[in-house]
Amino acid sequence: MADTDSLDTTLFDAIILGTGFTQTVIAAALARAGKTVLHLDENDYYGGESGAFAFRDLASWTHNVASTKGETTVLTDENKDKIEFNKLVARAYDHIEVQLYRTSQHGDNVIDLSSVLAGHKGASADERIKAVEDYIANAYNAKEQSKEVKEAIHVIALWATSPSSATAANFKTVSFSQISSLQEFIAKSRKYNFDLSPKLLYSRGPLTNLLISSGIGKYLEFKLLERTAVYEASADKIEMMPTSKEDVFVTKALSLKEKRLLMKFLQFAVDYENQKPVWEDYKDAPFVQFVQSAFGLKDKVLTAVVYAIGFDGNDEATTIEGLMAVKLYLQSLGRYGNSAHLCPLYGVGTELAQAFCRVSAVYGGIYMLQHELDKHNVDQEANLWKSVVDRSGLTLQAKQVICTREYLSNDMDAYIEARTLNRSYVSHCILVTDRSAFGETTLCKTLFPKESLILNPGEPNVRRNEHTISVLQLCGGTMSCPSDKFILYVWAESDSPNETAKEELTAAIRKLVHIPGDPLSLKSPTTQLASKQTATSTSKASPTGTESARTHSLGEAPASGGDQPRMSFDQELDMDKVRAEILEAEKRLFEESETSTPQPPQSSSSSKPASKIFQKAKSVGGLSTVPSEAPQALFSLFYKRTTSWPRVPYPIGSEDLKPLPSNLTVLKPMNHSLDFEASTLEARQIFEELCPGMEFLPPTPEPDDGSSGY
Repeated sequence: MADTDSLDTTLFDAIILGTGFTQTVIAAALARAGKTVLHLDENDYYGGESGAFAFRDLASWTHNVASTKGETTVLTDENKDKIEFNKLVARAYDHIEVQLYRTSQHGDNVIDLSSVLAGHKGASADERIKAVEDYIANAYNAKEQSKEVKEAIHVIALWATSPSSATAANFKTVSFSQISSLQEFIAKSRKYNFDLSPKLLYSRGPLTNLLISSGIGKYLEFKLLERTAVYEASADKIEMMPTSKEDVFVTKALSLKEKRLLMKFLQFAVDYENQKPVWEDYKDAPFVQFVQSAFGLKDKVLTAVVYAIGFDGNDEATTIEGLMAVKLYLQSLGRYGNSAHLCPLYGVGTELAQAFCRVSAVYGGIYMLQHELDKHNVDQEANLWKSVVDRSGLTLQAKQVICTREYLSNDMDAYIEARTLNRSYVSHCILVTDRSAFGETTLCKTLFPKESLILNPGEPNVRRNEHTISVLQLCGGTMSCPSDKFILYVWAESDSPNETAKEELTAAIRKLVHIPGDPLSLKSPTTQLASKQTATSTSKASPTGTESARTHSLGEAPASGGDQPRMSFDQELDMDKVRAEILEAEKRLFEESETSTPQPPQSSSSSKPASKIFQKAKSVGGLSTVPSEAPQALFSLFYKRTTSWPRVPYPIGSEDLKPLPSNLTVLKPMNHSLDFEASTLEARQIFEELCPGMEFLPPTPEPDDGSSGY
């Protein structure tokens, strides 16, 4: 419980519960506007559902959620105003499954836990954990067990006795190599920053523009996303897509006719608002239909436009939605290099949350983490929220309260639940591997289009992925993991509460990595090495191979993301020079199409590069590379998160429920999109409702201005 003795007042303009992304933006905006803000969080970390964890913290969070899962509350007069934070958080997550993969398949000692688990079946949770822990420690028989080894054994005991049946099933036996691997994870725990809801930023998106204009982003650092790849089901391979004018020029995967079609569409999309007759008849039609009919795009060009450029998480995008997404993408190209997306360092959710919290605190906002709350007080007659009471009995009042659903009282939550008819979810997987899934490309976004994968190979009733699956690979250069490891974030929208995240995502993961014990995944590094040793010299010279779903080489291998410089928002490029280089590229493309003879790009002696950063960005813009060995999965966490939200005002059976207080604002869950734009827009709209006519997060004065600031 945070200390409340230092509070000078218990009355505020706004109380905000939870430090999720949207809450922190609103808190910063209100404090900047001169409002008094009290910001409380029951967690001991910033970010809420978009938080970032070190390895130890991720393991702890997983155990806590799984242990609380299943606890339900029957609504009564006595508990209707109570806040049951942990229960509501646990309810938002389902199908949690942890797996720690064996790194050695031969000569690896295995400890069978079935007897000790069966012998303590009726014991308490703590007794079962202690029994398994002692059993493993005795069997492991290391002469001197280090602190990390003891902690690793304890964590495995937690997983082996987990309330999550899927996790417990994975640890009925444990190998020495698993203990050793977990020991390494624990020793390097703080090197990891795992995002619960991974996102990217558009370099000219509303959030990035807000971070720059307000000055909030001055202490944030980022790296450019290097490439975007798309899985092609017909060829069963993953291809790097041309996503900029430069890519169109250098790629050999497109014919000259396809290049011209793509360039024509990109030029149209940048200025589509002024060409309304072209798309007006299609504005409510599917985006795919429009680009096929109006521009004749198909095959690789269609894939590049719809997925690599225009996909923002919405499989059902209309023409107008698709054009907006494409324009935002194209506008974002070139601001910091040859990429539209930025990847903040140290975990995107927590870093952004702390940046906004810092501004709120500078302007008087008060922060209390680990502050447990007991109940809400509501004036039932006026239907106005009055106060929140913490576990110490202190009553905290405000004119407005803003929170996410896990901070609602039981009766408030029942109101939301009764109005939520259309259920939606996001299936997630966090996967750690020993090498890049894309060779030298280390920061990469990959998309598996809707219905491109078979989820249940070998079964008679074929099931395909109902939504596009997104994959984001991060490297040690993003400060998300050690330099010799990689993180793959895999996620997709889901309509079913019953299908597990593992069932919905594994088909995509199999195309990218070797999963020990899964014969349908890529071959293991040792198997690949043996194949190489018996291959002919001709096959050695061809790195493309025949293996299923490997990346297909379309151009020069990009430079390693580890060499990419860390950047800040004040490192924008000289856009006049960038445009000059693009015009030069277009000129070469025209000459190539006229002569029908490919002309290699040549640097002009009279034209200098835009900047060193742009040179680096172009080098990372090579169109693909093939990993020499399949990466091996080391650790995975699957979970499904609910994003359900009321879409119908008064569904049958809920008419008699008391509406939410008029001065209570409940924020939507973080969605499945690739960016924060929807949450940024929601924060702005709420601020403008509360503070009409006031500027949303104006620039923060510099310290030497004589005003308050950083």
